[in-house]
Amino acid sequence: MKDKRGNYLTIKIFLVFFLLGGCGGGGKDSPGVKMSATITPTYNGGNTKSVDVVKGLCATAQSGGTLDEYFADHDATVSISASLINPSNVVKKLTVFIDRYTIDYRGLADSPGAPPIQSDAREKTMSFSVSGESSASLEATLSFVDLIRKNQYYNTVAGALNNYTATYTFEGHSESGDSFSFTAQTDFEMGSFNNCK
Repeated sequence: MKDKRGNYLTIKIFLVFFLLGGCGGGGKDSPGVKMSATITPTYNGGNTKSVDVVKGLCATAQSGGTLDEYFADHDATVSISASLINPSNVVKKLTVFIDRYTIDYRGLADSPGAPPIQSDAREKTMSFSVSGESSASLEATLSFVDLIRKNQYYNTVAGALNNYTATYTFEGHSESGDSFSFTAQTDFEMGSFNNCK
């Protein structure tokens, strides 16, 4: 009798391990998505990593007078690409949603006097479809350094030049319910720059 119970228990444990082994994420029906991005800071109609924190005056050639220098939020063009990690016969296409992003700023080692810059968190809905055959891409204009942070910087160190890294953290989900996050970063400089044309 003892031997039969022992054998029954062994079979039961084996069945539990067998059933558990077939469960969980990452199978052929859950391909997952690989995400990446590049950040290109833009300002006043061009690509530039020089963030101007001083609103100056520009000389006008015609009248010999002056005009206010262009002064606004510094934006960035963000190019996001996505591909299925394990494309399968079951999942041919997946819609991906980016729900929000956060920008963290860190002073670089060559700028020991760089004041801290407050992180910027924003809700932003973007979506696109990813197929198994190729990667999908999306381009969007997002905030880089807004006027609030420019003014905070100016009030701390005026137009002094300092170097930083901006790290974007994107968070989102796929239509299958899987959540994801990924990061991208770029270096830039803050100070007084001439944006007169």
